[in-house]
Formats: sequence, C-alpha cells, structure tokens
Amino acid sequence: MLIAMKKATLFALKEDRDAILLALQKDGNIMLISEGDKTQTLEGADKVGDQIAKAKDALKFVDLHGKKDSMFAPRLPVSYDSFLHESKEGSELADQIEALSGKIMSLRNEASTMTSQVDALQPWTDLDIPLEQLAPTDTSVYFAGYLPELEKEAFLEDIKELAAEPIVLKEAPEGRAMLIFCLKEDAARLKHFLKAHDFTDVVFPKRTGLVSEIAVDLTEAARVKNLRADELEAEAKKIAESKAELQLYYDQLTAKEERLANGGVETEKTFYMEGWVRNDRTVQVERAIRSVTDAYQIEFNDPAEGEIPPTEMENNSFVKPYESVIELYSRPQAGSIDPDFLMAPFHFIFFGMMLSDAGYGLVLTIGLLIAMKLVKPQGFAGKLGMVILFGSISTVIWGALFGGWFGLELHPLLFVPMKEPLKMLALCFGLGVLHLVCGMLLKAYMQIRDGDVFGAFCDEISWLIMFAGFFCMAFVPGPVGKYLALAGAAIIVLTGGREKKGIPAKLMGGLLSLYNISGYMSDLLSYSRIFALGLATGVIAMVINTIAQMLMEAGPVGTAVAVLVLLGGHLFNIVINVLGAFVHSSRLQYIEFFGKFYEAGGKAFVPLAIRTKYMNVTK
Repeated sequence: MLIAMKKATLFALKEDRDAILLALQKDGNIMLISEGDKTQTLEGADKVGDQIAKAKDALKFVDLHGKKDSMFAPRLPVSYDSFLHESKEGSELADQIEALSGKIMSLRNEASTMTSQVDALQPWTDLDIPLEQLAPTDTSVYFAGYLPELEKEAFLEDIKELAAEPIVLKEAPEGRAMLIFCLKEDAARLKHFLKAHDFTDVVFPKRTGLVSEIAVDLTEAARVKNLRADELEAEAKKIAESKAELQLYYDQLTAKEERLANGGVETEKTFYMEGWVRNDRTVQVERAIRSVTDAYQIEFNDPAEGEIPPTEMENNSFVKPYESVIELYSRPQAGSIDPDFLMAPFHFIFFGMMLSDAGYGLVLTIGLLIAMKLVKPQGFAGKLGMVILFGSISTVIWGALFGGWFGLELHPLLFVPMKEPLKMLALCFGLGVLHLVCGMLLKAYMQIRDGDVFGAFCDEISWLIMFAGFFCMAFVPGPVGKYLALAGAAIIVLTGGREKKGIPAKLMGGLLSLYNISGYMSDLLSYSRIFALGLATGVIAMVINTIAQMLMEAGPVGTAVAVLVLLGGHLFNIVINVLGAFVHSSRLQYIEFFGKFYEAGGKAFVPLAIRTKYMNVTK
C-alpha cells in the first residue's frame, strides 16, 4: 500500500544546524526538499567532493594493484560513534596512494616513450655516423626519411642522374630508411625528386652518439623506470592491506556530502528547511531533533494543492519484493494505488508456468538460497533476488503439476502441456481473464473512491457485465448470457460518448467505445506467451537430453562429453529461460494489467540517511 506523506517545515538556529542534520541522517526518516538557488550548500561541500573523488580513485588503484574483494565478502561492521569520526588513516592513505599512483603513471609513461623511441630508431641502427655529426656543412646537405618499398628500385635507378649519394638502411613499417647527401646547390632539385617518390622526412632525437648506442641506452633507461614502477606497485600491494580504512573513509565522506548538500534557507542567525516525512514517522523525526536542541519549531502539514509528494510503498514480506517489479517500470503517483498486493500472486504464478520445470526450479531455489545467504543483497537487488526466488518456488510447484523434471516427464499431477496444448491454452486464458478483471475492478474502485460512481459503472462495470454474458453464453444453458451481453453492450453504447455534445455524437462515441473489445481480445491473446515460454523450456531441455543420450552411445569419451552437454545445456536453459520468464511475467503486468488502471510517474522517497557502499553501520 502507499504511505501518506506529511510536509515538514523546520525552523532552528544556525549554530544547531550541523547537529540537527546529523541527527536527522541517523534517524533516516525525512527527505529534504531543495529550494533551488535559495538552498544553502554548507561550507566545506566542495572540499568533501574533491576528497570523495580522491578516495574513489584510490580505491580503484588498490583494486587494480592489490587483492580484490570477494563477490561474497560481507560488509564490515562499524559502530555509529566510530563512523562519525573521520578516519585519519583513510585520509592519509588516499593522499599516499594519489602520490604513489602519480609516480607509477609518470614512470610508465616515460618508459613507454623511451620504448617507442627505440622502436623508431631500429631502422637506423646500422648508421655509422654519430647523430651529433649528422648536420649540413658549408657545401652539402642531407635528407633522412622513409621511402616506400615499392619505390626503392626505381628511386635508386633515377637518383643516379643526380649528384647525390644515398645510404640504404633497414626496412620499417613506414618504408625503407634512407640517408641521402647532396651539394647545397642541388638541394631544391633533390627535394622535388624525393617528393615525387613519396619520400617522408624523419626527425632524429636530440642525442649524441651512434643510433645503436642510443637505442641501448634508451632500452636500459626504460627498463630501470619500469623496474622502479614495479617496486612502487609492490608498495601498493602492502598499502592494500589497509583497504578497509580507505573504504570506511569513502563511506564517511559520502555521508558527510549528503548532509552538506542541503543546508536549507538561512538568515543571519536562523535557518529553515522543508522535507517530506511519512505520516507514521513524524514523532520519530521530532524526537531526533529534540535529542540535539530545544530551540526549534517544526510543523507537519498535508501536501498543499498542486504539491506532489514522493511515493513510499509498504507491504508484507511476500508482497514487498515485488515492489522491485514496479520500480523497474515507474512508481505509482502519490494518491493513486499500490497494485503490489494483486500483482504479486499473478507474477508468482506466471513466472512458474513460464519456466515450468520442477528440476530447474529446485536447482534455482537452492542456488539462490545459498547465494543470498552469502551475499546478503540489500535494497533493490535484495528485492529482485527474492522475486526470482519466489518464482523458482512457483516453478517447482508448476513443474510438478505438469510433470516436467529436467526435460523428462515424471508423474504429472495435472496434465502435460505438450500432450494437451488446448488445456494449457485454456488455463492461460483463464488466468488472463482473471488478471484483466482484477485490473478493471481496481480502476472501478479508484473511480468510486474519487466519487465517480457513475463513471465506474459506465466505463468498467458495463464491460464486466458484457464479458460475464459471453461467459454464460459459452458455459450456462439458456438465454441469460445473451441478455447480459446485450445489456452490457447497450450500456457501453449509450454512455461511452457521454462527454461529447449532441445525441448523434454521443451515440457515435458509444459505438467507437464498443470497438475497444478488440483491444481486450488482443490483451487476452497476450497470455498465450505463458504457454509459449513454458513449451520453449521443455523442448530445449528435451533436445539437450536427446543429444546427451546420442553421445553416450559413442563410448566413454562420448559419455564424458554427454555429461558436459547436460550440465552446460541445462544451465544455459535455466539462465535464458529465467530471464525470459521474468521479463514476460513483468510485461504482462506492465502492459495488460497496469494498462487498465495504473497511474505512473511517482518519485521515490529517498530520505536523508546513512548510505554506505562498504561498511555496515550499527546504530
């Protein structure tokens, strides 16, 4: 169900603001409202943002150079009082890692540059002229560069006509390395000649000695820098042992940043702030404020006209996980209705029917129970995990009813869908009718709640009367069904265009409203996907078993391969069909069910609270 919200307005002294925000964050029951440009960002917020970025980079560095946390690693516990005192060791570690990371990056970049220079010099290592002596003279110049290999023969033949001396060196990706000397007066002519042969110039590094000696020196220098970088990375692995302090520091900073982000609107000595509070938590909020100061005034009021409060849902332990299905779509608007209590049973049933293999359901149930015990997912991930867990239990139930166990048929308690497809389709359509009717009844309830009883009767009840007539015509002898169907259709025709002006327009609108029966038929046909996905799961499982059986007949090697096929094939079938079952079960809620009544667009209720990524803060 949706929880009613109150708007809180707090007035207090500026000197108490930090303590009040800290108390409210610990309490975790008020969602502060920003006043736009008037809202005061507290002093130090920018600094905290920079510290968070530094700590985040430090954690990435530690993960890269140290031991990564296990996927199933539990959050480390820390008391609330300890959490309040910013970790000095974590701050020092972040600074140390920032400096260490900069040094390592600088050394690696320098080594990489030197290695690139060595690679560039390789084609010139046979050059027996020191680079410092390679310079124009009073009478001569030189050109150094690369000539395309395909041009080499023609180039060497054509250059004989010029007063030039080429030195041909090693081949490189850029072409053949060449050094060409000529007299100064022939330089322009030679330059034009080189251009005609696609010759590209090269610039040598400003170093002295032979190229071969320079390459050796650069290689050694790069090795030394990489060696130093390796030593620093070894230091980083030691630092990684104190990773928990860095994680604590990061969580402390993010909590502090959230407090500093909204300081309310202030005067010289006072401030005020507004926020949304659950109707049943106003006492806790005031108690939190009173625990740190007596100089305050707080009021709790209903939302004013035009104000849209955030949406908070609260349900029992079975229904609550299915809030994640709604969150993937869109939260309901405040003042509408939370459909979880009706949606959850249908999602549970549809998921199991779509996966429909009891063996798969057992594997999935056991696997999820173990994973959730180890990981202990929280928030949205925890809810989603429970939806899949409930779906796996439903799969065991429906698999047993249909006799499906890892693609084998074993003692069906109801019937086998592949042998009796019409029964399965009838079951799917029957559940679909029930699902759609529940959606229509919810819409009628919302209209009646809002005072539109006539609209509920004309727009929803009339259709239910007509559909009840169709049902009676099919299954109940006598003319009762025909009269019910005609009565329902007449109500739709006479009232469907009631908003229009003029009797002809009203009747035309009513007739067009009756045409919506095609939409209901389309919605009903969508429930055949339950049968389709269940059939896909069973057929794929049977194919995997058939392939494995054929392999087993090939001897010991075939048996070993068959085991791999069974394990890998069934695992793949579970994963792909769990995804399909969840997506299509949800789709039936979003399109067919929600389409009848749902008012989307609600915003989440996100109170000021201690939210951590690594630590488990115990209050």
